[in-house]
Amino acid sequence: MVGDGAGDDFESESIVHLRNLALRGGCVGLLLGGVCMLSSSGCRLHPVSLASMAIGDVIIDADVKKHQEKLYGEPVASADEMFGERQETLVYADDPGRELITYLVKGDLLDDQSWVVEARDGRLVALSRVKRNIDGVEDVVKAAAIKSKVMGKTPADCSRDAELKEPLATLRSRDTGEVMRVYDVRNWTNTRGARYCVLRFDQEERCRDIRLVGVSASTLKDPLADSTR
Repeated sequence: MVGDGAGDDFESESIVHLRNLALRGGCVGLLLGGVCMLSSSGCRLHPVSLASMAIGDVIIDADVKKHQEKLYGEPVASADEMFGERQETLVYADDPGRELITYLVKGDLLDDQSWVVEARDGRLVALSRVKRNIDGVEDVVKAAAIKSKVMGKTPADCSRDAELKEPLATLRSRDTGEVMRVYDVRNWTNTRGARYCVLRFDQEERCRDIRLVGVSASTLKDPLADSTR
């Protein structure tokens, strides 16, 4: 978490940090409207607002920090009151006391962003904001290529045919009973922050959906893998 007093000094440090990262990657960065837009050479950075601080691979912005301060340690119902109707409640297969609860980001016209709240034994411990196809067209193309290799297949066949490593997490939906397997795909991109390939399997353990998801802001370096115990 970023300490108190995040303001102009923190924003300046964030801009300098992002510019240095871009130059080291061989790209010329242009800060336009608070979003880092890079040249067509292929090197890209994670979109980070001017109110954000990048620390290591953790990207924390003012909005996430504000919500986290209000929610940490509170019962799950507090997140329902803050974010509204749940999209889905997911339980870790290897830890029934650990849940991920997702909510739509209000005001997101494309409906491709979600709040992800982590709960341990009924108490809120972490908060992230994620975005589907965070790299835009590049992610759409990658997802289409993966889709042809995984749809209708078993988890083992998906891992082999799509050249995915062991899943970072296996989650079961409380709402549908379907299983989601999440794979770390940071090696596919220069984009900053955690990146996931999420495969959803039906009741017969056949893949029926694939999504590429990026973490745009979080209180954790790796929201799915980090332990907060």
